[in-house]
Amino acid sequence: MIKNDYIVAIEIGSSKISGSIGIHTVSGIRILAYASEPVNNFISKGVVRNVDETGNSLTSLINRLEAQLENVHIEKAYVTFGGMSMHSVKSTVVKEFDSYTKITQEIIDEIALENESTFKAPEGYLKIQVVPLEYKLNGDINSMPIGIPTCSIECRFLNIIIREQYIKQLQESFGMAKIEIADSFNAARIEAEYILNEEELGAGTALVNIGADTTTVSIYSNRLLRKITVIPLGSANITKDLCSEQITLAEAEQMKIFKGYNSSGNDNSSVPTNILNDVISGRMSEILQNTKNQIENSGENIGRIVFTGGGSKLKNLEAIIEENLPNYKTRIANDIKLSFIHSEELPITTGSITPTLLGLLSKGNENCCEEEILTPKDTVVPDSLFADEEKFETETPQPVPDKKESNYDKGKNNNSPKKKPGAYSKFKDIFSVWIDGITEEEESNANRTEEEL
Repeated sequence: MIKNDYIVAIEIGSSKISGSIGIHTVSGIRILAYASEPVNNFISKGVVRNVDETGNSLTSLINRLEAQLENVHIEKAYVTFGGMSMHSVKSTVVKEFDSYTKITQEIIDEIALENESTFKAPEGYLKIQVVPLEYKLNGDINSMPIGIPTCSIECRFLNIIIREQYIKQLQESFGMAKIEIADSFNAARIEAEYILNEEELGAGTALVNIGADTTTVSIYSNRLLRKITVIPLGSANITKDLCSEQITLAEAEQMKIFKGYNSSGNDNSSVPTNILNDVISGRMSEILQNTKNQIENSGENIGRIVFTGGGSKLKNLEAIIEENLPNYKTRIANDIKLSFIHSEELPITTGSITPTLLGLLSKGNENCCEEEILTPKDTVVPDSLFADEEKFETETPQPVPDKKESNYDKGKNNNSPKKKPGAYSKFKDIFSVWIDGITEEEESNANRTEEEL
């Protein structure tokens, strides 16, 4: 049996937790399983609020993913981080030399280690990622300093930090689900790799993800992430505002999605069209003005804004964007084309596999699952390949299982417990069954009469 390296990706969002299992092939990522679970407010603004509820939701998600694959047990997963607990802080390290010195990779590594030791995250925060920016040598800015002689070098870094308590709560929830976190990634950076084109990455561009509870602003220039910040406002605020018009949360959500902004006519809705337009325009304008403020305070020359996320799908959002951000070139990334392979039986709909999930699957390089190999309970394993003939005559040989019949189904039929063998025992089991097949076939031929042959 060929052992696959199964990559498991889990995206923690404010409205749902999504997960998928995939494998790397020569044709790209093949997705084998997908599932999602609503969070029902136990995750708010991207932060785990209720550890137990999050753990139960993760357990349910894992069970649903495992049910789509036979004999596969998930042990670890690649996970995204984000939400209100995350932002970035810049730092600088200067290294001087007694004389002109050619910059080497060893010097760059030493500077990175110095930043690691000298930069201290604020109290209650953890540094989870460091992004090297540019280097200043001989008065010039350079992104490739190796090989350049200089008397001093100034290195700039972007340190991404997150609240320590959030990480602890997330780890505890995964611990409840008995899932190890193989690695974690910044969701905004993974998204940018799929959404921003080469021109946008090179020029000054802000990627703005309007989520349910938060809006994440990531600023890029010269292909580097320059700043990341999270605004505590999202499209769910529109829904809550509409509820003040004495309608249910479900009604408000339906109106927001299906009518959107600048709808015309009176269709006997619970909320008049003019009030709906005012609510959507007011709240979205607040989000866009906060976004503009973050861009202007970044110190970067930003001329483009690309919008993504669930909130960016609001009908006629372009009109509100034009009103609030007239001096920027903008686009809404609603037509993201993600390339992956999957079977038609998978419960995948438009937007199910997000850039974040696909990015996690692509970056995963460690097998996340234990693949169980079951053997029939009643397989005969002789004590010796040279057991006496009489013994073989009195015992009924057991055939090697038909490959068309699932060993997993056999295990279910006889109610035998599933065993999780290690790498050595798996090889031993396969070898034993193979030897049995050969021995029993030779035995059968030896016991046949001349006439039968």
